Amino acid sequence: MQKFKPIYFFLLLVFLLPPTKVFSQYVIQGKVLDAETLEPVEFATVFINNSTFGDVSDSEGHFSINIPPGNHELVISFMGYQTFKYDFSTQNLMQSYEFRILPEPIDLEETEVSIKRDRTWYRNLDVFKVHFLGQSINAERCKILNPEVLVLDAESEKGKLKARARETVLIENPNLGYTIQYVLEGFELDLESGIARFAGYPYFIEEDVPRRRQRSLQKNRERAFNGSIAHFIRSLYLGKVEEEGYELYAIERIPNPELTSEEMADMAQQELRKSPNPLVRDSLKNIIRRKDLTREIEQVTETRLYGKDLVEVSRNGLTFLTYDKPFYLIYKEEVEEVAFIKSSIDKDAQMFTSGVAVETDVSTSAQRSSIRMLGNAVQLFENGSYFHPYDLMIEGYMAWEKVGDLMPFNYSLKP
Repeated sequence: MQKFKPIYFFLLLVFLLPPTKVFSQYVIQGKVLDAETLEPVEFATVFINNSTFGDVSDSEGHFSINIPPGNHELVISFMGYQTFKYDFSTQNLMQSYEFRILPEPIDLEETEVSIKRDRTWYRNLDVFKVHFLGQSINAERCKILNPEVLVLDAESEKGKLKARARETVLIENPNLGYTIQYVLEGFELDLESGIARFAGYPYFIEEDVPRRRQRSLQKNRERAFNGSIAHFIRSLYLGKVEEEGYELYAIERIPNPELTSEEMADMAQQELRKSPNPLVRDSLKNIIRRKDLTREIEQVTETRLYGKDLVEVSRNGLTFLTYDKPFYLIYKEEVEEVAFIKSSIDKDAQMFTSGVAVETDVSTSAQRSSIRMLGNAVQLFENGSYFHPYDLMIEGYMAWEKVGDLMPFNYSLKP
């Protein structure tokens, strides 16, 4: 693999003067420069991650963004340059910043791969869309406007589909009234389990919608947000989990009742050698197959949990998810989409594929998910975000909804 890597200057931030504040909003402003030439970078997209707040740099590299108070992550994206991220708080906001962004190293091998558009590439693209955009009603209406920027790789690692993007991925979502500029950092799908992990930075641009469509658009956005992981995290942070329509239950591990013991499997194997009866043989084979099942399964208990059981607030006022066991949540205010129910049946899963089963007095069509924490604690924020994103494993309906149902963190049900 040939790569040309010039020596780059390290990122430099210049902070000047106190913050600018306008009508209870703040302004982050400054300029974007090329780190090598120190020339202004025009047309760079500068935005707050997962929001509708953003700007495009002008001919002198200047940008200016009105933002609400709080903690934010600034992202700068431009073709031919590395994605730039900067975390900041409006409490320490300066009047002007200078950001120097680094050119992207040229990868000749990737360039050659990216121009191939054979049948395999289009098959991989269809698989990518399912696991990136999703299969919901909203996702089905989404369209990737520039699929040619995707580098799709199902060959370098067996059983994996990986994807990267040479440029920002443009996604049109007419149901929610957004065009999303998605800076895709990485995507990986395990083809056997169907588990996909991806990371990136979305910037939501509001579409001009005729007045006659605004009411239906608002309803679509409410449905997309309600029951989402952002809605749940926001409810957890505000102490309104039950008020917002969630029921939580503890999950425990129990011996798998379907598991065949080694002794029983050996006996079935001996009988299989003797029996000529096809029906008996099928039954014995089924017994033998069950010896390879997982020894334990997770079962939802009748033990109710409440939002206050899951979180702790530190001395300096930060909120953390600290409950270190998996838990099950039911969102009672909306039903599962038909496509999700069908996919669950196709996978022989009652709710989702982790082996969890539950009986409650809640309608079986209510949205059901499970969450487990992979780290020691996860910090929660009022806008529905959390850190670190990879420290929560989400399964069930919340995981089934993907970018096609994604809403910006600054979305509010109240106008």
